[in-house]
Amino acid sequence: MIQRGRFSVGDRLPGERRLAEMFGSSRNTIREALCNLETMGYVEIRRRSGCYIKSTQGRLEWEALRSRASSRTAAQMVEALSLTVPGLSRRMAAMHGAADIDVLERATARLGRAIVNRQPAEVGRQYVRFFLTLAETSGNDFLTLLMRELVTAADGLEPGGTGMSEVIIDALFACHVEFINALKRGDQSAAATLAENCIETFARLVAAD
Repeated sequence: MIQRGRFSVGDRLPGERRLAEMFGSSRNTIREALCNLETMGYVEIRRRSGCYIKSTQGRLEWEALRSRASSRTAAQMVEALSLTVPGLSRRMAAMHGAADIDVLERATARLGRAIVNRQPAEVGRQYVRFFLTLAETSGNDFLTLLMRELVTAADGLEPGGTGMSEVIIDALFACHVEFINALKRGDQSAAATLAENCIETFARLVAAD
């Protein structure tokens, strides 16, 4: 009933006695079911108040998210990148070492090979993997885990292989080269701005058809 839209977020469910009548069950069974629904993230049980709808989709977990690929996947992935990568880039421009730049340049070389081979889907995957490498060099474990999940999402993307995609790919790589140079210079402001520009261009790539 929750998943089919019978209730909205914030609605109070009928009391245990009424639910027991509706489903032909005992109140103990209903109470156990409600506790399970709370654990799953669907409801919130408030003492002396009742049971309220918290989510119509349940608790958001990585496994569920991976299996819920849809037309929104690419847009949400790009949004996650746009919210995290500029700040990460600003930080790395201030603290990177020579070894970090070497690792990032190798990741860029892998991206370059996909571009030379004119493989839009592989370009998309390698580009997100570049930001995984950036997160790994930052030493922030939480960002690294997030980027690993975004790489998993990118593996399911299939951008169009049209001529327009190739134009976007060229623009993306040109922007990316400027971005790498800003990181090398330690220019925090330019690195953050160019990261934003790169992700905007990447968004056009994954939306190309």
